Amino acid sequence: MAMPSCLWLTDHYPPQRGGMAQSCDRIVNGLRRAGYTIEIIHFVNQERKIRRKQQQNGGYTAIPFSNSEAHVLNIAWNYIKTLGSFDYMVCFGGYLSMIGAPVFSQWAGVKLVTLIRGNDLDISIFTPRKRGMLEDALRQSSYVFTVSSDKAEKIRKWIGHEEVHYIPNGIDTGEWQPTSGEFEFAREWKKERGEGQLTLGIFGQLKAKKGLDFFLEALKRTSLVEKAHLLLVGDVEEHLEEDLGQMNCSYTILPFHDRYELMKYYLCCDALVIPSFYDGMPNVLLEAGALGIPVVASAVDGMADVIEHEEDGLLFEPANEDSCRKALYSFFSMPAEERQALGQQLKVKIETHYTQTYETNAYKNHLT
Repeated sequence: MAMPSCLWLTDHYPPQRGGMAQSCDRIVNGLRRAGYTIEIIHFVNQERKIRRKQQQNGGYTAIPFSNSEAHVLNIAWNYIKTLGSFDYMVCFGGYLSMIGAPVFSQWAGVKLVTLIRGNDLDISIFTPRKRGMLEDALRQSSYVFTVSSDKAEKIRKWIGHEEVHYIPNGIDTGEWQPTSGEFEFAREWKKERGEGQLTLGIFGQLKAKKGLDFFLEALKRTSLVEKAHLLLVGDVEEHLEEDLGQMNCSYTILPFHDRYELMKYYLCCDALVIPSFYDGMPNVLLEAGALGIPVVASAVDGMADVIEHEEDGLLFEPANEDSCRKALYSFFSMPAEERQALGQQLKVKIETHYTQTYETNAYKNHLT
């Protein structure tokens, strides 16, 4: 039986960085390996003209965007018409993709599939100029796939859509394996920090809207500040170093790194902290967990789906300083063996339930 073909619209795809681009690439590659033909339309700011390249089981086309949504989407439709027929149109989040996909799918006469990733739902539903765009895409979709069970439930209650399905992120644990050099790097890095401190890693967008300011304030109001070293890796807001200086905290700040460059820094951490107010299912959650690094996170979205409190991680109520401080005191008071056991339990869960194969098969069960 021939496998389906998809026209895949996205604002997020390599060579862009970030978790959304990484997830898009992983899902596309998984489906292509399963036999799907996928033609990617990627709206980008960097390009000056339409550029296509052939890929295995499909192709990739970059379509430039300057400042006119109407212009770029009309240009995109003229190009899409030259690509022939396909079975599904997939909207992988993003502003331009979500505007264009509902119209393009009707013009093409194919089923629309919308993937709600990251903060697409959380932000667009409460942004007046984006809410109608989001609702239009969701109502017209034959299938909606979300990255957390909470988002799936919110969409069902909001618009009454029956074909809303939670499909978690996956990770290829076979490829995600540290080298001896990366273990050695982590050992040497920890030696330089000195005795008596636990390293808390926060990776990704180091911004107030991701809960970082809240977390720093919660940590500052504990007796743990001198016992913690913060390893911050990612896109940093300007006020961060000033805030850290005021709390007299030991810290290291590093710029954004590509995914595989992060592995040695995960290994430096005694725990990964994800203090988001709302989120999808961050890739860093699965990446750290697959390495056996314990996770301390807010009990929202993907974190609440993956982590069982005190069994394979620690959760706290989002934006609740008392709850956050309680989780920190609990983690710091654990014997080293108990902290390591949390990480190992999470590692087993991810290797069992959050693999790339599981993720691909979940999509295949619906898109046939």
